[in-house]
Amino acid sequence: MIALGINVKITAPESARPLVRAVFEALGGRRESPNGRMDAFATDVGGHIGFDYVADAEALTPAQLRIAPWLELVVDDVEVARTRLEALGLARLDYEDKTHPYFIGPGGFVFRLARAPR
Repeated sequence: MIALGINVKITAPESARPLVRAVFEALGGRRESPNGRMDAFATDVGGHIGFDYVADAEALTPAQLRIAPWLELVVDDVEVARTRLEALGLARLDYEDKTHPYFIGPGGFVFRLARAPR
């Protein structure tokens, strides 16, 4: 058997830090900062989504991130989360799957919102 773990690390440009914090706090993430160059946001299932910030010139470009693995963020209410993210100015990504809203996150990583299983 194989399953995805509950921890994720994303390398992001330093300039994205303020918006990364705003996005994950808007989604209910509890920010923990294990060191000066990283933010970790605790999830409700006990894991973390970590952002390792690097100089902007060292980060992957948004075009590179478009073909990198994408995330699925599980939220209690997709419409509430979508509204909060759009209010922060996050760009939507038009994708063939129309059952989920897709976003381009700070720095260019791609994620979709999905409803928590009931």
